[in-house]
Amino acid sequence: MTGNQAAPSVLVLGSTGRLGLILRKHWRNRPDVIWQARRCYEDSFPFRTEEDLLNDAGRGKLRISAVLSLWGVVPDSGQDLQDNTNLALRAMQVASKLGANRVLHCSSAAVYQPAPAPLREDTLPRPQSAYGHSKLAMEQALRTWRGTSGEKPSICVMRIGNVMGADSLSASMRAAGETGQKITLDRFANGRAACRSFLSGADLARCLTALTECPIKELPELINLAAPQATAMDAVLRHAGLEFAWKDAPSQAAPRVELETARLRTLLDLGPASATPAHLLADWPWTEVVARDRAHLKGPQL
Repeated sequence: MTGNQAAPSVLVLGSTGRLGLILRKHWRNRPDVIWQARRCYEDSFPFRTEEDLLNDAGRGKLRISAVLSLWGVVPDSGQDLQDNTNLALRAMQVASKLGANRVLHCSSAAVYQPAPAPLREDTLPRPQSAYGHSKLAMEQALRTWRGTSGEKPSICVMRIGNVMGADSLSASMRAAGETGQKITLDRFANGRAACRSFLSGADLARCLTALTECPIKELPELINLAAPQATAMDAVLRHAGLEFAWKDAPSQAAPRVELETARLRTLLDLGPASATPAHLLADWPWTEVVARDRAHLKGPQL
């Protein structure tokens, strides 16, 4: 870096969404991170608009090394799930204009068909929900973009497990903490609740740090992000001290969705403790009432 040339930064698109809220907690003190939003939701937080970013880049006041695309449409929001593809392609356009060398995109475990064995990145995707189909369509659109627009910036698609604080179980726990209402869990033939691949907020931040900082030649095109083994939902609730009721699992419910994480371990070994309820709940204040969470769950998280 010479003269007044800016140091390279990481740009986070969708800073006010559910994952953005979590990541801001863990990256709040990083001066190399720039947070994008359509408007300023919090006076105390330095959000930047897309127009500001492009203007600064044009004047040589901004250098972006990596773009993290967190924006998207969440399940059951009532919004058009096709926007998941539109926003991913928009992220590529922004990254290209800013000269970034990589873009990380959020996909989901929902692109897989649940199975008893851990799901690998090379497992044939078979989504079982409209949301899963929208994320797979997004992945396919990104492959097409790469084929027609060249090799830069590089693309990394992250199939992410349940992030504690941003998933449906977390929402139920928050509601229970506010109202005292019992949570209901599906009970399967083995007498247990569903097992899912989880990821704590702190570990999500660690994974994203590894993916934004690794040599570009080591950046995977596709990667599962999760703790190395699945966690039972009833175990999480018991550790939190929350009461819950059982109901028979419907026939279409999946008892287990576990992501295989060997590819992640080549960059970052989270260790088996990362799947324990104690670890998953350690950095998420689920008993607090966070009103802005609900406001940001509607529509595209820009």
